[in-house]
Amino acid sequence: MPPLWRVQELIKLSDQYPSGLEWVVDKACNKAGTQAGRMNKVTGFYMVCIDNTVYLAHRLVYFLQTEEDPLHLDIIHEKNNTNKDNRMKLIPAKRINKNPQKQPKERKIPSYSC
Repeated sequence: MPPLWRVQELIKLSDQYPSGLEWVVDKACNKAGTQAGRMNKVTGFYMVCIDNTVYLAHRLVYFLQTEEDPLHLDIIHEKNNTNKDNRMKLIPAKRINKNPQKQPKERKIPSYSC
């Protein structure tokens, strides 16, 4: 996960878009004020590219809402949120790795071009 300051520099929370995020600055082919992220048609999750790395949008939304890095958390959508709309409540389900000395492996994310 990029540092919080970098995320805040590029995107902000938005109730206007289902990804829950919008661009703050013009970036590549994205204009400021437009939705940040595109839906992966296979998984149904929104993905956002920051500095040539792809992140799941709901994890970025959680990061911006709580200022807590979700690296060690499994962030899930509420049960009634079948459309994976990131504007609705996101829940930290459990710690992925409770051992602070052992770092978890980066999760593989389906391909998505930045």
